[in-house]
Amino acid sequence: MKIPSAFSASMLRVRLSAAFVLMLAGCATAPPPRGIDYPAPASVVGRPTPPPAVIAPPQDWRASGSGLDATYERSALLTTTFYSNPDVLLKQVDRSGAMGINRGWEASASKGDWYIEEQRFADTVIGAGVNRNRNDLIDAGLRAIEWGLARQAADGSFPCKDNYLSSSYFVAATAHALWLLETTEHEQAFAARIQSIRPRLHNAAAWLAVERNTPAITAKLDAYSSRYFVTGYALAATGRLMADNALASAGEEIIRRGLGRQHASGYFYELGGFDASFQAEALVYLLRYFDHAATASMRRSTEPAIRLALDWLASRVSARGIVQTSGNTRSGIGQERDRTGQPRRISAVAVSRAFGLGRIVLGTSKYEALAKSVATARQPV
Repeated sequence: MKIPSAFSASMLRVRLSAAFVLMLAGCATAPPPRGIDYPAPASVVGRPTPPPAVIAPPQDWRASGSGLDATYERSALLTTTFYSNPDVLLKQVDRSGAMGINRGWEASASKGDWYIEEQRFADTVIGAGVNRNRNDLIDAGLRAIEWGLARQAADGSFPCKDNYLSSSYFVAATAHALWLLETTEHEQAFAARIQSIRPRLHNAAAWLAVERNTPAITAKLDAYSSRYFVTGYALAATGRLMADNALASAGEEIIRRGLGRQHASGYFYELGGFDASFQAEALVYLLRYFDHAATASMRRSTEPAIRLALDWLASRVSARGIVQTSGNTRSGIGQERDRTGQPRRISAVAVSRAFGLGRIVLGTSKYEALAKSVATARQPV
């Protein structure tokens, strides 16, 4: 299915109306024990109807990266750290496919809030499956993606709370997981299921592209710059998978906006200041974009910003691999609570991943020791 490069005003009004109605449908039971850092809740804001979004594709869009992210996913560093206990990862996916707090939501008769973003950790489970060459992990990860897609609305959105941010995370994770399976030739055993996922992923990304310029969304992106890179990668990676120039161009536009939110010292603004944890998250998506979803010209213009951002993050890590929390605007010192209601912690996984990808994708050896030290250090609670 080809998503048009320009959406008519009438179709946009229908999509926005449906999304608004579905957002009002509540979907909170006591959450399971936490072990993952979740993004902060954001209030649902009424949105005026925007003008039609026009996506102008370039004449010749294609990803020009070398796909070294797949090398990182199969690296010994991940084998010995975050993928060292694959059976623990396997247990994070219910038989039904639900993950995180969605497990409690599914089991509850009262039905409180659920979040499609919880299913994004399917990408980690699939990454472990590729790393450990285990089809049971890949099967579980695909089951988690399918659980989410089974709750997709006809317009491509998901009727859950905070659905734009939540959908951005899910689309980015799904696009990355499919790309990884395709790149490492692990998709062959799951070809039919992957083909079923692709058009629904495409539809979800198209919804994100339409919504991206509404005032409420733009305000959130400016306040939380890391979200530019989550959404930009989601659209660009889906565009690459589906050979959709319009989505690829929309992703490039959003990435450019995010790059404009970088301080001269290297950090991306988060709530008017800096945050090491969300700096790392931004870098993970930006490095994935650079690696396998960016044009050659975008790779050239993006690389200096990535190196500056990585060096700033490195300045926040002690010799023992402890990520400093002082000065953070969002994580580590009780400023925010995650989806489970617990104080938001530094994500050592994101920080280590940013350095690991920097080592492999950029070929810069100084980031290797940082990736290892952060992964193995005991971060403060």
